[in-house]
Amino acid sequence: MLAAVRKEKIKTYMLEKKDVTVTELSQLFSVSEETIRRDLRMLEDEGIVIRTHGGAVLSKRVKSTVDNKVLANLFTESKRSIAAQCGQFIHEGDCIYLDASTTASAICNELGGKHITVLTNSLQIINHLCESGSLKLICVGGNFVRSRQCFVGRETNEQLSHYYVDIAFISCRSLNMKTGITDSDDDVAEVKQIITRHANRVCLIADHTKFDKTSFTRVCNFSDIDDIVTDRPLSNEWVRFAEERNIRIWDAGDRAPETGREGDAPADPENA
Repeated sequence: MLAAVRKEKIKTYMLEKKDVTVTELSQLFSVSEETIRRDLRMLEDEGIVIRTHGGAVLSKRVKSTVDNKVLANLFTESKRSIAAQCGQFIHEGDCIYLDASTTASAICNELGGKHITVLTNSLQIINHLCESGSLKLICVGGNFVRSRQCFVGRETNEQLSHYYVDIAFISCRSLNMKTGITDSDDDVAEVKQIITRHANRVCLIADHTKFDKTSFTRVCNFSDIDDIVTDRPLSNEWVRFAEERNIRIWDAGDRAPETGREGDAPADPENA
């Protein structure tokens, strides 16, 4: 196995396990412990892990970033369930925004033959939907970020500012009751800031691993969010927090709202 391939596999393994030992990785990848220590040093330099005696733990550094190609292989079932729930919100004739997250990319599978308009800055979503004959696809360009597979920057922001959507599906790296909704990249965050101001309804899509953490830069406040779709039931503290801010929480496993905001009921699957 090439060193670069092994390093990416270790990164994926770390994101799932949170902490590992050198011996564990050595056996898993059939290489020497010294080779694993060298890999972990490189991952520490990237801000992904923190080395410990005999192993490493996943870094909590607010600036750490992970390539979308790695994220695409993590929590795939959670992403599918979140995407299925989001699909219930989308109706014929809607104009929606999908951000450049791997979870938003999963929503593409829920669009079926719906006659809608999709606005996006994501190359993955563009490639996924470009052959669809039922929907209108609007792409905003700009500076291409390979690790996130999206377009950002001044040109992107200027183009995006001309559009308004019914629902914006946005993700984040972290969300915290005190620090708000945050991401690891300023340019990515700025794109999301613009679309939240231009959407009738903002749906935050976040799996359970993103709660109670903080990343580098603010995306928006909870006051800018209408819905949070996640993959597991949240704590009572989070439910109260959302309810006080009139935010609906959707546990994708239940497909039912946890809080009392008035609005759309779950769509009939036959009519979605």
